[in-house]
Parts: sequence; C-alpha cells; structure tokens
Amino acid sequence: MSEGANLVVSRREDEGERQYRLVDQLLSMHSLLRDRYRLLSFFLNSLQIAASLFLCALAFVGDDVLQAAGLFPPRTRLALGLGALAVLIIAIAEYRVDWKAAGSRHGEAADRLGRLKALYRRNQAQENADDLETQEAQTEAYERTMSILPPIPERRFNRLKAHHLFKRALSDRLSESPKTFAWFLRVQLRLEGVRQALSKERCPER
Repeated sequence: MSEGANLVVSRREDEGERQYRLVDQLLSMHSLLRDRYRLLSFFLNSLQIAASLFLCALAFVGDDVLQAAGLFPPRTRLALGLGALAVLIIAIAEYRVDWKAAGSRHGEAADRLGRLKALYRRNQAQENADDLETQEAQTEAYERTMSILPPIPERRFNRLKAHHLFKRALSDRLSESPKTFAWFLRVQLRLEGVRQALSKERCPER
C-alpha cells in the first residue's frame, strides 16, 4: 500500500474515532437529560395528585370539624382557595414546559445513539473494519442519526460534557480499584481535579 493510501486510511480511522467519541458523549448527555426530565415530570405529577386529593378532602369538611381542629373556617377556606389556585398554576406550568415529552424525546435520542454505538463496536470487531464500504455505511448511519437528534440546550452543554468525562474517569478508576467504595473514588477524583486546576492557575503556560 502506497503512502497516500495509508494516509487516507489513517484519516478515515481518525474520523471514525472522532465520530465514536461524539456518539458516546451525546449518549451520556441525552440519557442524563432523559432521566432528569422524567424525574421532574414524575415529581410534578405526584405533587399535583397529592395536592388535589388533599384539597378535595378538606373541601367537604364542615366548619364544626375545622373549629374542633383549632382552625378558623374563613381563613381555612381562603387557604384552600389559594391552594387550588397554586395547583392550577402548576398544571399550566406542566403544560407549558412539558417535561414528559422532553424526556421522551431525549429517551428516543438515547436509544438511537445506543444502537449507533453498538454498530461502531460491531464494525470494529470485524476483520474488515477498515474497509471503505464499511466506513461509508457507518458514516451514513452517523449522519442520519445526528440529523434527527434533538439539540442539547446550550446553557447545559458544558455541565453535561463534564458529567460525561467524569463518568468515564470514574469508570476507569473503578476498573483500577474495584474493591474501593465508589463514593470514595468520586471524592478522590474531585479533589484531584481541584488540585490540578489550582496548579494550572499558579503555573500558567507561556
């Protein structure tokens, strides 16, 4: 194989590695967003249901029962009205933000990226991983998947990227020390990161 052909193969391999790293990173990002939006949606729905049941139960309580409980009926009725208004505001907010739908979108993105990541691994395990046809099919699948993914919120990108890189570092540290508590390794990595950041500030590159 000529030097030019070797250079082309090397560039294809570098591009494939870049695509795989980006797929892996986006998979972590969308998975985290999926879990967060689903948790927020579950919390908001649970809060609505609990508040609605509580308000409905108190709405049918007589004044004598409220007085027996040491509550002033007019003020209690006013509080119930304000509580109902708060539940309505929460329902409108849920409709506006639609965390459940956002969680579903990021969940679908995570599923697509998971399948794409599996394709990269499958191709890498084959003997013809460097074959031009295999690389082109892989790139087409990559571009097709990237074109339909929901965007990552810009204000959260750096935080999500930091989460992904920390997760990889923690995974490597767990592989090195499988008998150590995971929480201890997390703290250790955080302290090492702070120390490295401080040392870079004290010794800036020239």
